[in-house]
Amino acid sequence: MSAELDRILSIEESALNRNNEIDRILECNEQDFFAITEINPLTTPIDEIPTLITKIYRKKSLLIHPDKTDHPRASEAFDRLKKAQKILTSTDENESEFKEKQRLMSIYATFHSDGVPSSFDDPFHVRVRSKVDEIIENELAHSELERLAKVSEETRKNEMQKQMREEKESQRKMESEWEETRDSRVQNWRNYSNKIEKKGKKKKSKPKILA
Repeated sequence: MSAELDRILSIEESALNRNNEIDRILECNEQDFFAITEINPLTTPIDEIPTLITKIYRKKSLLIHPDKTDHPRASEAFDRLKKAQKILTSTDENESEFKEKQRLMSIYATFHSDGVPSSFDDPFHVRVRSKVDEIIENELAHSELERLAKVSEETRKNEMQKQMREEKESQRKMESEWEETRDSRVQNWRNYSNKIEKKGKKKKSKPKILA
């Protein structure tokens, strides 16, 4: 009975740990890959990060894998973890992942100072991650504004091009209609000219002389 109880408690504890880890990842800024993987870039040598992230990813991926939990957002947390692993293990300077890693590291580097505590959960690092989160959100907001401005400009250009196309089409249609009615207009003008000419001849006729 005791063994069965221990087994049940172990299962429940495991499920709780899985859910807690999923919730923790989801609470992180999805662009802060160090927070997601619980790596402290201020105290971890750069050359050790790829090896360390590989070990962490193996452990955490087994813990939060969607097949091992009924958490409704397990897949989302797992995808964030996979992306963090891909970004932080990138070594090719020409890859966008590497550039994204360097950008994040440069943000953290602004908070580096002597005597930085090593604990990931130290209040100092908690404050740093909060500041990093603010910077990331500001950058995203700025990027979104730039994107919207670009979309607005593209929309304006497209509208102008559309208007120009419509004006050209209207002009072409008018020229085509004008050409199609040329013979009719010429004939109408001839008929009108003939009428004027006939009236002129009648006016010039000699008056009759009464006997």
